[in-house]
Amino acid sequence: MVFRSASIALIVAIGMATVAHGQQDSEPPYQDADGEEIFGPGYQPQSAPEKGLPLYIGRPNAGMSAPDSLLLLPQDSFRPMSETWSLPAEERRRQLPSDVPLLRDVRRGFETWQMPRLTPNRRVPTAPVAPTAEMKVHYVYVGQGAGAIVELPCGVAAVDFGGEFGGGSGSVDGGALFVAYLKTFMEQHPAYANKIDVVYLSHPHADHINGAKQLRESGISIEKIVDNGQTSNAGSVGKQTEFRNWATQGDLKHRYSAVELARQVTATGATNAAIDPFSCATVTAFWGGANEKLSIPSYSNPNNHSVVLRFDFGQASFLFMGDLEADAAKDMLDQFDENTEVFDADVLQLAHHGAANGIDDSLLKVVSPRIAIISMGDRTSKGQKSAWGHGHPRLESLSILQDDPITVGDMRSPSQTFWGYPDEEVPTKDFTVNRAIYGTGWEGTIIVTATQSGQYTVAAGRGH
Repeated sequence: MVFRSASIALIVAIGMATVAHGQQDSEPPYQDADGEEIFGPGYQPQSAPEKGLPLYIGRPNAGMSAPDSLLLLPQDSFRPMSETWSLPAEERRRQLPSDVPLLRDVRRGFETWQMPRLTPNRRVPTAPVAPTAEMKVHYVYVGQGAGAIVELPCGVAAVDFGGEFGGGSGSVDGGALFVAYLKTFMEQHPAYANKIDVVYLSHPHADHINGAKQLRESGISIEKIVDNGQTSNAGSVGKQTEFRNWATQGDLKHRYSAVELARQVTATGATNAAIDPFSCATVTAFWGGANEKLSIPSYSNPNNHSVVLRFDFGQASFLFMGDLEADAAKDMLDQFDENTEVFDADVLQLAHHGAANGIDDSLLKVVSPRIAIISMGDRTSKGQKSAWGHGHPRLESLSILQDDPITVGDMRSPSQTFWGYPDEEVPTKDFTVNRAIYGTGWEGTIIVTATQSGQYTVAAGRGH
């Protein structure tokens, strides 16, 4: 493992000593200079031994589309893992060169075959239930962290369930906040029968998974689970592994999907019955666990192994970035270099809580969001794991979202003055927001309602 700086190496060395003398459950094995849990020599994730359902070709409502004739074929069918192919020679020669948008690393295997450019083809999904049907995304206030509930006419999902934790004046238990909100939501929506159709875990960091214990004890059942496949018996990866095993009750083959970069082949994303169990929407997954990149310094941080999710509901679209940092976002765009339009979405949950390293100009240009959501803590908490401790959201990030050239398309009327941090552990400075940028640390839980025609309304100030 190569580390970014001497300071990180020192922290890793301290972490190794901690491991050697027996660490407490709440202490991460290794931390970087910002106090984030990272991988180190004694803490390396493994690929999930049981990967669950095979990945199929995604077909989001953006970018290029794979032909219908290929949608029932697992993505593994197209990867030349060895000299023996799983498709007959005549099939791969007829279909692969002309019909399949492939990722960059896979296309290299077809250099001897012509790979013509594909024509962008945006399809219009069938109306799910009724023309007046709506979906809602609840971006729940959990302090410094992230957790969201996706409310659909045909089911419900959770995207992360973590939040702020640890000491410090004004700190909150973000995991408990999320589960309390979820329980109230279920009481108000009895049609969901106290059941979540699928839980998505973007990556194993405590501020995204901190509610695992409370969710297990909530009495709410979980049908399926999707994560990045990383497996361990230590650190937050151990908590992810434990939650995966609990949620599936041992039935990983039918109730689980590992979203790993090495398993993905097509530049249209991945799907299956766990990633997308819904009849009224389309869910597509991208990126995820990239254990093959652990020797690259930036991939020592679990953030860069985040599962990226896209929800399409008619013409409405939502993109969840996990905590994917700028370096990994650039790598992802490089993989999808001929189909970057697949990330073009209307509502964007920013990566990494508004951190400067969670903003990538090239990705923002591709997404071109109408609305931006920042999940972060408020400025009353002064603990190390708070918005103050991390300096989120950074004023630099807010400026990128709002200043010319325009990134966030919709306006916010009237303009409002909020705050941001010039750096970590320093006082905030006021920032006037005139674009459709919303933050849970500013306004509490944010609910975005979307119609099938792509019309949005935003309600803020819930539960904070």
